Amino acid sequence: MLVFFAIFVMGLQLGATACAISCMPIMTPILLGNASNKQDGIYILIQYFSGKILAYTTISSVAFFGADVVKKYIQDDLVFTKIGGITIFIVGLYSLYRAFFSNKTCSASCTTSSKFGFFGIGFFSSFSFCLPVGTLIATSALSGSFLTSLLYGVSFGLGVVIIPFLFFYFFIFKITSTIVTELARFKKEIKLFSALLLILLGVLIYFGVIRL
Repeated sequence: MLVFFAIFVMGLQLGATACAISCMPIMTPILLGNASNKQDGIYILIQYFSGKILAYTTISSVAFFGADVVKKYIQDDLVFTKIGGITIFIVGLYSLYRAFFSNKTCSASCTTSSKFGFFGIGFFSSFSFCLPVGTLIATSALSGSFLTSLLYGVSFGLGVVIIPFLFFYFFIFKITSTIVTELARFKKEIKLFSALLLILLGVLIYFGVIRL
């Protein structure tokens, strides 16, 4: 249990520093453009951070079978960066489409697409090599069973997302929901701005101007 706690604390330390900061330019326009109420905001945050937890669980699980391979691909994170940029760009385009065409013609598939987009951004934005992730890889590779390495990833992921989740829920989401409430007559303009900002972020991340 002490090892799990140590891994959780490592994730907590990572989430309290670089992770929370790097999430801000991505999550703020997403919340602005899509979270029209408290329930929507919670769903978006859960989808995004669930993707991050799955990413770290995937890293730890694969590390159990081949840590050197995982480390190589994480260190060379260009592929994941470009996929993340493309995902953000697509979500931005989809948000732009929704801003021009209301949900009157939207079916259940629209909700599914949104969930996959937010989840995908969280997943692909987590594949970057740093000391805590390297420690997770080493610990998972030396674990006695696949289940243990799997739980290492879950513990690490939970640690990473707790502080950013609370930050966005109690601060950013409160601000964005207030803006949407007070400026309801400009709701379409807010959605357009948020969508265009996401598209710009996707392009900048794809070309390496902004790192995930």
